[in-house]
Amino acid sequence: MSLGLGLALARLSAPLHAQAVRPAELEAQLPSLTGVERARVLARLVDAYKLDKPVQAVSYGTAALELLARFPDSAANVTTLSEMGWAYMQLSRFDEAVASADSARRLAARTGQRRGEARAISNLGTIAQRRGEPEHAIDQFKLALGIQRALGDNREIANSLNNLGFVHSTDLADYPSALGEHLEALTLREALHDSGQIALSLNNIGIVYGRLRQYAYATQYFERALAMRRASGNPVRIAGTLSNLGDMYLERDDRVHALASYREALALREGASDPAAISTSHRNIAATLLAMGKIADADKAMTLSEEAGRGLEDRGLIVGNLLVRASIHRARNDAPAAELAASHALDVARAMRSRELVRRSLEALSAAQEAAQSHLAALRTLQRAKAVSDSILDDQTGRRIADLQGRFNEERRARELASLRRDEAQAELRAARQANERNGVIVIAVVLGLVGFALYRRRLETAQIAERLSITDPLTGARNRRYIEQTIGADVAVSARRHLRASQRGVLADDADIVFLLLDIDKFKAINDEHGHAAGDQVLREIVQVLNETCRQSDVVIRWGGEEFLIVGRFTDRALAAIHAERVRQAVESRVVLVDGHTPIRVTCCVGYAAYPFRREDPEGKGWADVVALADHASYVAKHAGRNRTAGLMAGPHGAKLANTPITPDSITVWLAEGLLALEDDSARPPAEVVR
Repeated sequence: MSLGLGLALARLSAPLHAQAVRPAELEAQLPSLTGVERARVLARLVDAYKLDKPVQAVSYGTAALELLARFPDSAANVTTLSEMGWAYMQLSRFDEAVASADSARRLAARTGQRRGEARAISNLGTIAQRRGEPEHAIDQFKLALGIQRALGDNREIANSLNNLGFVHSTDLADYPSALGEHLEALTLREALHDSGQIALSLNNIGIVYGRLRQYAYATQYFERALAMRRASGNPVRIAGTLSNLGDMYLERDDRVHALASYREALALREGASDPAAISTSHRNIAATLLAMGKIADADKAMTLSEEAGRGLEDRGLIVGNLLVRASIHRARNDAPAAELAASHALDVARAMRSRELVRRSLEALSAAQEAAQSHLAALRTLQRAKAVSDSILDDQTGRRIADLQGRFNEERRARELASLRRDEAQAELRAARQANERNGVIVIAVVLGLVGFALYRRRLETAQIAERLSITDPLTGARNRRYIEQTIGADVAVSARRHLRASQRGVLADDADIVFLLLDIDKFKAINDEHGHAAGDQVLREIVQVLNETCRQSDVVIRWGGEEFLIVGRFTDRALAAIHAERVRQAVESRVVLVDGHTPIRVTCCVGYAAYPFRREDPEGKGWADVVALADHASYVAKHAGRNRTAGLMAGPHGAKLANTPITPDSITVWLAEGLLALEDDSARPPAEVVR
């Protein structure tokens, strides 16, 4: 992933504590104000300008503190000191930032201002994150969150959750914790109808998915955030999301759009006094130009980045700049300089205890060592990088991520349905009240209305349960056919759109396919006959457990019927389908099922697979149901070859001729012979003996 993602976003994870104000209106009041009233307005201006105009914020804050020394007001004093700390941070004057925010914290604690204390602690956390002290930042954010939960302040709770999520994802690579925190923050912000903060949560959820290399999800969240931010007109926040979108474009080798996004972000950031953000934008542009082969232009852009970031204490920024500089040295065939820069980056990343930056630094160091012909050292360094990467993206990470997103989506649907039912109940209640008022029976109308609302609530709960049951197989807990019929349309549309965009750029999308794997248990009837139907049911439940453990969290496991299961591999590469199918086959073969708690039996299966779209060059040529039919026939081919096998049916060299031709079992053999279809199988592997 490109280095722009997240490193310059700490400033965007922070709350805008003050209520919405119009700075121009506040400034217009100043000439008529004196004493403590003037100090209070100046304090509000510090909060209003701390992000976009930090120099002005510091100036107003200094004036406010001078007045407050003569006209004490502890609340205004806490606000001024706390938000001046933020403004100093924007200017990378970190010592002054810490001193100011900590003064606010101590004053708030002495005077019993719990909200002000939590605000100052939160600002201290953000300053720590910007200085490259993520663990200290986490401690501060958790402390602030505890105060805010005790106060029941949902707006500030969401802000602290957002900050925790940002550090967990950007610095500590703890993506499940990050996603959980961001989703909880999003839920709170949606209830508050705060569009600016909703956009912030969407942006940071996009960062998590970007880190997980789930670029389709990340792009969707970034695009939603950008639309909301453009509507609000905040240039700094627009720039942050543009930078993130640029990262997504660059990951997909869409360098033209990446460069355009980065340059627009830079233009917006140059209007604010934030040297770290400006440095990051120049660095992103340098990385993109380097990817385009424009080494001299990349070198110039990187020089601008280093000039903007010179003297800053933002260690994340330092690491990012060093890594791009190492890439430029490598492109210039200066391996020693590349190795030196990557080694320096690694030292800083280790001091930060940032697993993500350590991983990137190790990869850059390995590349530099390889360029220097130090192949053994390069291999060892790459192995260390892989170990760090594996610790970040272990087998459980993806599962926890998908579970969190799934629960969030279900809760959102439940809230929307509840809201709809409440509106209906209230509408009927109003109608009943009006009718009864006309008849002079107001009391009866109220009673009936309350009874009606209770009935609607019960019906709502029943409807929610019924909805869950209607898409779930009661025996195994897997999804059923109704679920895929309800959801596959959106996935197919995304897949087709991404393939079309890729073809327009003259490239192939490598993670836009939907791979369908049809699993059929071998000799399932014999299991029922020999051990009983209860044993057969247990086998089916075990198979679902195996599939849930083996498949990616983005995949969907569906009880297709009887002993057949359909796995929907979402947004993957068809070139990996055979590997995925073999992994599933092996996992099933390896599972020992204990019948009645003591009788061990083993089962095997055949797995057939096919990919949507049938042809990447023609995403709309055949529907998903046709592809599932191919996967079904492929499982039959595998079973006919001796069971416990895998097979796939893909588009052949002349597959374009099948664009509008219905797929039937009788025609498949002919199409294989004519090159319209291609068969992938594992015939080279001898069939395994199955012991029962």
